Amino acid sequence: MFLLFDSRQIHRLKKIGNPRHPSACYGSVTLLEEKRNADARLVAVVQLALLTQDDLATECRHRDQLVTPRLFGDETCPAPRDVVLSIHPKYSEKILEERKTVELRRRFPVPDQSGITLYIYSTSPVQAIVGVARIKEVQELPVQQIWTEFQENALIKHEDFTKYFRGLKSGFVLILYDIKPFPQQIPLRRLREEFGFEPPQSFLYVKNDLRKALQDELYT
Repeated sequence: MFLLFDSRQIHRLKKIGNPRHPSACYGSVTLLEEKRNADARLVAVVQLALLTQDDLATECRHRDQLVTPRLFGDETCPAPRDVVLSIHPKYSEKILEERKTVELRRRFPVPDQSGITLYIYSTSPVQAIVGVARIKEVQELPVQQIWTEFQENALIKHEDFTKYFRGLKSGFVLILYDIKPFPQQIPLRRLREEFGFEPPQSFLYVKNDLRKALQDELYT
């Protein structure tokens, strides 16, 4: 907490003075002026620090990642929230063929997820990370509207759609782009041994060591 004095207060102190000890009064005023100047410099330093902090946070956000609370380890910047999504093989194959460009979910984080990387884990019997895509957009919509607008791109039968969203009034649409299969599928056994990975029921956030390994597999 800073004790700040404006010029009018200091001028008033000078004008009033101290009849018995005038030098003491002026000495006090000088101290007050020095205090005010020191406080002003401290406020400027704090403001500069806050601006620098905002710049660093912005730099982290500009990695096409969503900045959210960390789950794994400590980092200089908050962890980008790339995700692994568990998808049945009959749908993951269609995604990798770029015939299915929409993935439907009962639940998914709503805030701006555009641009994050989605790793495709193909469930049993494949049990491997098989590809990668980017999320262009996430929409939360009424279930009936999802069927009306996205049934063709989702490549799902109405019976399966109804069963999946049973009991829900709304669901989530993940619009995908930049879809790539991995040159070699990464089997669950290796994922467990090297990264302690366990396949999610729906999705999980990617740890940094796994993210790096997946990127290396994709581009080497």
